[in-house]
Amino acid sequence: MFKHVRRFSAKGAFAYILTLGMAFSILMTGCANTASQSNASASASTSASVEEQSTGSQEATAAVDNNNLDYAKTFPSWNPKSESLKALVEFVKSATDESSDAYVAPEDRIATFDMDGTIICEKAPTYVDYMLLLNRVLDNPEYNEEGYKPSEETVRFCEGLRKTVLARESRSEEQSEGKAHLIASEFAGMTPAEFHKYVQSFLKSVDAVGFEGMTYGESFYKPMIEVINYLQANDFDVWMVSACEREFVRAAVPTVLDIPADHIIGTDVAYNSTKQGDKAYDEYSMELGEDILLGEPLGQETGETGKSIAIMREIGKRPVLAFGNSSGDYAMLNFAQSNPEHKGMGVLVLCDDVTREYGDEKRAAEQTEEATKNGWTLFHMSDKDWATIYGDGVSKVEAEELANAA
Repeated sequence: MFKHVRRFSAKGAFAYILTLGMAFSILMTGCANTASQSNASASASTSASVEEQSTGSQEATAAVDNNNLDYAKTFPSWNPKSESLKALVEFVKSATDESSDAYVAPEDRIATFDMDGTIICEKAPTYVDYMLLLNRVLDNPEYNEEGYKPSEETVRFCEGLRKTVLARESRSEEQSEGKAHLIASEFAGMTPAEFHKYVQSFLKSVDAVGFEGMTYGESFYKPMIEVINYLQANDFDVWMVSACEREFVRAAVPTVLDIPADHIIGTDVAYNSTKQGDKAYDEYSMELGEDILLGEPLGQETGETGKSIAIMREIGKRPVLAFGNSSGDYAMLNFAQSNPEHKGMGVLVLCDDVTREYGDEKRAAEQTEEATKNGWTLFHMSDKDWATIYGDGVSKVEAEELANAA
């Protein structure tokens, strides 16, 4: 009896376990299906959310269909018949087409831009950082921080420099060296954030000398802003490579372009921590609560071959596109043009407009010859390429009127 009961119980237990296992399997399958449906629903919801958040980006990409490009929408500041613009678009079309022999993977789509004279006016009446210095020392606008007072020697120097630039005369070597010293010394002791705020206030509030209807912050070339936006929409990694002071470029460029601070190369200023004093970096350890301050002197200017060297040091790759406007940019243009791994393109922005800008016909002719020799593409500021430079409501002041102001 006992043995029979045990045998019966074992069978019953086995049947019970088998039944329970089948039920559990069915239950888990149902749960899995429900979870799968729930996950699919959540995924669809997330995808919809991401799609909503990225609509602007998708629209930007869709607007740059290189096979059916809407020039009026993408490049409203350009002459739609510009051959130079079409050359750039063809370059980008090939570089982004995976079936093309000239295809460039996104990680290698490096584009470098000079600043002064390439994306912003350098003839109002000179480089914008010069005008920042003169404004700080001589005009002492109300946004200067309390307690700043330049020395009498600095004031005299800047008065002479102002007369030179207003008369559109060439600066002496002494003036160039003096400016390089003062652009560091007169802002030393500021934090980078304070300096950026100062620069941006200047750009917003001070009228560009030599023009009517625009501030310095509005003196960026509209056609070049459109080019940069177009390249970024095509997954080009855009860098600024300027001989201007790096912190100035970091302050100015993001006011009109989406280029982060770590993509800005320029002439370096010195830095110190709040309590470091005269001690060397490796002989002093910052304390809690200290900040980094601007110091002096400036580092070696990032110009000519220095630009190509800086590109390799900080980017680590040759650009496939480079844009400049002066002899200080020629090395960078050649560096891109002769890229051994990808088809490269150097672009020279030519200041040949004597109606809307202070173009120099003799210099433009010399640069055209240089561009032809090196195979660079020319962007003419004249209406051959640019329908507008600064937009409506901006006009150039006659040279005689500007000279009288000196």
